[in-house]
Order: sequence, then structure tokens, then C-alpha cells
Amino acid sequence: MPARPYLLFVRAGAQSLHGRLLAEDPARNWDCCVSWYVAPREEALAEYYSGGGFNKFEGFLEFWHARAEPWPYRYVLMIDDDIYLAPGEISRFFALCERHQTYLSQPALRWFTHTTLNIFVRNPVCLLRRVSFVEVMAPCFSSDALATLLHTFGMTKSTWGTDLAWGGILQGRHPIYVVDAVTLRHTRTGGGRPGPFYRKLQALGIDPNEELRRVRAQFPEFVGARTLKDGHIFRPGIPRALAPALMRLFEGLKFIVRARKQLARQWRQARARLEDAFLGGAG
Repeated sequence: MPARPYLLFVRAGAQSLHGRLLAEDPARNWDCCVSWYVAPREEALAEYYSGGGFNKFEGFLEFWHARAEPWPYRYVLMIDDDIYLAPGEISRFFALCERHQTYLSQPALRWFTHTTLNIFVRNPVCLLRRVSFVEVMAPCFSSDALATLLHTFGMTKSTWGTDLAWGGILQGRHPIYVVDAVTLRHTRTGGGRPGPFYRKLQALGIDPNEELRRVRAQFPEFVGARTLKDGHIFRPGIPRALAPALMRLFEGLKFIVRARKQLARQWRQARARLEDAFLGGAG
């Protein structure tokens, strides 16, 4: 049985940040499993190495089927290989999940990192903020949540919609949290072009948007992406009478994140078009 109670699962390519995460947390409370989607590197940094599977969740299933019994980890955080958390923050994240007995959660995103939905961006008023679902980029499952949701890991090849399925299944049953006390940085943006994974999907004729629509149709009563009205755990020192209003204020201010994201996306796309035009003309 492992000495550490938590597991970090990283779906890793050639530029994976897992080596840095391991090196920067020498007193870590978590073991690490590296699931390669490229030819494995020769290294012995993590406790486990795995491979196979089309995407991160199928990769986890490969590891799961080869696991020892009983499953020894109380929480497992599953991240993409371009996710970075500051030194010690993964251990702190797991400790907060344990202290507050979270069922399904994720770290918050920094305000000016690459984001998808604003509900996942950090709200400084909260330690933990109750939301309707967490996204596939960095979900953290308790052992009970893992057992409940494991059957969803093969729902789509693109992984689009898998997180909506979690929200639909758990809605009204278990609280879901963004842990605002711990933030992550999404280090890759795509440069205005589809990445290798999406080019692979395209080559196989897989449409992520269609997969998303198919999953959404299975959960017609799901409330959608939102921060919920109550159930939040506010930071110590913030007057309880003011905390809900302050939280809503910062949620409203996230329009800044949305505007910046749109401008950054437009710039990346414009730069990619210019590069393509220049290279095409040069050819």
C-alpha cells in the first residue's frame, strides 16, 4: 500500500510539466501516475507509468484496470500536461479537499490564464465555491465519486461533454466545488490553430461539438455552467454578512476575463493567419 493518500494522474506528452511539479513539491502528500500519449520518455520520477487510451480518461481506465486492490487513494486529481500549480499547491489542494470532504472538485484558474468558462476563475472571497460542474482539464474525484462516475470516462472521444455528464448525474445529490484557495495556470493556448489532439479527432471524423450535443441531450434538466447561490465556504476574516455580496461582485467582475480572453483569441487567430499567408507566399 502506498504511503501517500492521494494521486496525481497526468496525461503526458513530450512537453509535460509533471517533472517540474514533482521536483517542486519534495514533501508532497501525493503519488504520481504518468500516462503517456506519446512514446514514453526514459525516466523514473513518478511512482507509476502507464500508456494507452485515446484520451485522458481512457488512459486512466487503462491504469485503473491494472490497479492493485483495494484502490488505495482517497482523492485523485487528473490533469492535462500543460497545467502548472505553484510549488506545494497540489499538496495544499489535496489537504483542503480532505478537510472539507469534497466529493468532486477542481482548483480554480488564475484570472489571466487561458480559460474556458468564467465560473472556474478564482473568486478571492471564497475558499471553496459551490458550482454546477467542474471541467475535464483538472477534475479531482473522491474515491466515492470515482466509483460513481467511472462509467462516464468512455462517453466521448474528445472528452467534450463528459464534465456535463458529471454535473447532470450529481445535480441535487452531491455538492461540487471550485477550490478558489488554490489556483492553476493553463500554459498552452494553441497559438490560434487546432492542437495535435484535435487534428487527430478531425482525421478520424470525430466532431467534438456533436459529441457535446449528444451528451447534453442525455441530461436535459442540467442547470448549465454556473456558480450556485449557496453552499460556499468563505475565506476567514471576511464578514459573513458581506461575503455573499462580495462574492457576487467578483463573479460580475469576471467580464474582464471574458473580454481579455476574446481579444487574446482574436490576436492568436490573426497572427496564425498572417503566418500562414506569409509562409504560403514564401512558398
